[in-house]
Amino acid sequence: MLAALPEPTLPALDRPWGILVTGVGGTGVVTIGALLGMAAHLENKGVAVLDMTGLAQKGGSVYTHVRIAANPEDIHAVRIAAGEANALLGCDMIVSTSDEAIAKMQKGVTSGVVNADVSPTGDFTKNPDLHIPVAGMEEVLKDALTSVELVNASRLTEALLGDSIYTNPFVMGYGWQMGLIPLSLASIMRAIELNGASVEKNKQAFDWGRRAAVDLNSVQKAANPPEAKPESQQLSQSLDEMVARRVEFLTKYQDAAYARRYSDLVAQVRTAEAK
Repeated sequence: MLAALPEPTLPALDRPWGILVTGVGGTGVVTIGALLGMAAHLENKGVAVLDMTGLAQKGGSVYTHVRIAANPEDIHAVRIAAGEANALLGCDMIVSTSDEAIAKMQKGVTSGVVNADVSPTGDFTKNPDLHIPVAGMEEVLKDALTSVELVNASRLTEALLGDSIYTNPFVMGYGWQMGLIPLSLASIMRAIELNGASVEKNKQAFDWGRRAAVDLNSVQKAANPPEAKPESQQLSQSLDEMVARRVEFLTKYQDAAYARRYSDLVAQVRTAEAK
């Protein structure tokens, strides 16, 4: 049975709170905005949601601007202006580091959580050797945000729930646990129920996101239990174990003499390195 999670301290709505949701069209970015909007409505708060999908709704960049306030009359603009985003829910790394997204962030104002798994883009069809500078994008986010959590949300949700389509509610749950969303857990769960699509799976994804924010290691272990992997996919814990496994493999592949050629070569290299 999973342990209960601590309740985060939610932002005080002494002024409108801006949440920028970024991601790839077709993965449910707009749905996240709709869920947050409905949850705020259920709490009788002021809310405005603006979806910017551009020309490519499927596979293109999508930005959802969500403003939440204590009262509807406190919201004077729907679109989040430059440097005014309080929170970033980055469902895709590439879109989160675009000029459009970075312009909304400001050090000292914006904190966020970003999916560190990079989705393939249309550029791969033209350049199969396309290199995406993930390390550089991480630095861009760290420079633009007060604090940022990077998590392999797509890989975790695929392992835990069988489909990476639940990445976005996972990111939302992670962000809520960080205290980035000024809405109650009950209202968000009710909004997911009212949405009516894969209700239980989306609730589970949100809960796993919360757990990842509290204890990422335990979530990673749940997603990739050692016993679930065949021995060939388990990582060796030491050089000696690595060599022994390869000797065993080469012996089965050909014979002991063939495996000994490998182990002797490794021994020569270790001796040379020791000198």
